[in-house]
Amino acid sequence: MENYNKNYREIILSEAKDIAMKEGISNINIRAVAKNSGIAIGTVYNYFPSKGDLLVAIIEDFWEGAFANVDWQDLSYNNFYDNLEKIYSTLYHYLLKFKENWLEQLALLKTQEKILGKQRENEYFEKIYSKIKILMDMDNGLRQYSWSEAISKEKTAEFIFENMLIMLRKEEEDISFFIAILKKIMSD
Repeated sequence: MENYNKNYREIILSEAKDIAMKEGISNINIRAVAKNSGIAIGTVYNYFPSKGDLLVAIIEDFWEGAFANVDWQDLSYNNFYDNLEKIYSTLYHYLLKFKENWLEQLALLKTQEKILGKQRENEYFEKIYSKIKILMDMDNGLRQYSWSEAISKEKTAEFIFENMLIMLRKEEEDISFFIAILKKIMSD
């Protein structure tokens, strides 16, 4: 078998992602991953002690892949709203690669798996919120905005990304209405 020179963890994760892309994330199970990767079930459990651990690794990999194509350097030369549209478009087109909408699939996971995945997802989202705040700071028009305790930059970044996720779940390609609402809200 040609797997001998690859890291077992990488092989297992790759096979699990392949199953998730073709059949949906809810159809992943340790037996199928072991069989399809040619690795003993016990070895799979050595790297991923539970299905939940494997799903968490897939979720992390999913979000890393989703943002891998965002050129954060390029965004620094545009206005904030154009940047949001670019980020959203990148995420939207990334999700098209999957057989089923992963954001919908993640909602179907069992409670224990969902809790593990949500913890890692939230850690990743914190990084995204901070990048959105940086993009806000780079926009001259938004630098003038008077942030308050009620409408803080942190809460606004969270609000923006969470609404982008909702639109991605609904598979909406156009976010121009959302952008128009944001402009209206932040034009004070």
